[in-house]
Amino acid sequence: MSPRKIANSSKDDNRNSNFIAGNLKYLRTSKGNTLEELSNYLGFSGKSSYRAYESGDAIPTIHALMKLASFFDVSLDELVRFNLAKESTKNIQNVDMPEVPLVPIKARAGYISGFQDEAFMETLRTIKIPYKPYGIARAFQIDGDSMEPEVSDGAYVVGVKIDRNELESGKNYIVITNDGDIVYKSVMEGESELTLISRNIKYPPKQVSKEDIKEIWKYYCHVNQSK
Repeated sequence: MSPRKIANSSKDDNRNSNFIAGNLKYLRTSKGNTLEELSNYLGFSGKSSYRAYESGDAIPTIHALMKLASFFDVSLDELVRFNLAKESTKNIQNVDMPEVPLVPIKARAGYISGFQDEAFMETLRTIKIPYKPYGIARAFQIDGDSMEPEVSDGAYVVGVKIDRNELESGKNYIVITNDGDIVYKSVMEGESELTLISRNIKYPPKQVSKEDIKEIWKYYCHVNQSK
C-alpha cells in the first residue's frame, strides 16, 4: 500500500486547493504522535509514505482520509476544507453533515425484530458523518475489541446496505444473522458459508452459513468513542 504521487507541475495547486497536508501535520504533532505510528496505522512499510502526505507530495486515498479523520477525531470535511490550526471550533461545528440512523448496542434486539418497521426506525437517533454515501446507510455500535486497534469497543461503524451477490471477499462488512448477532468483520466468501475474520488475533475465524445471514452492510466509515 502506498500513496498516490502528485506530478511536480500540480504540486503547488494541490497544496493550495485544500488543507490536508497542513492539517495532518498539525493534528499529529498536537496529539504527540510520531510519523512511525501513523505509518503503521495506515499499513505503510516505512514513514516516508506518510511524510509525503504531510509535505503535500502525495494525496491520501479516500479510505486513508476516513481512517485518519477517525484517528484524529475530526470529520472528513474538517480535515479537507478547514485550516484546523486557525479555524475556531464554532465555525467548524456549523458545517452541515448528513445523518444516518444509529443502532446502539441496547437497541439490537429491537432492531433484529423491527428493522423493517418504519415506526421502530423512527425511534432511533441519528449520527452525523462526513459525506453522504451512495445507497441506504446505517450506523451500528460495535461491542468488543475484535477489530482493534482500528475500530475500538463501542465504536460506531457506518455501513451501506448491499445484496449478497455484491459481497467481495477480503472486504470489511457489518454482518447481521438470524440469531441476532451484529458483528463487524473482514469477510471471506465460501460456497455455502462466510468466514468472519477479526483483526485482533486472539479471536479465531468463525464460519456462518449463508442461510443464516439476515443483512450485510459494506463498511463506509467509523467513529471511535472518546475514552
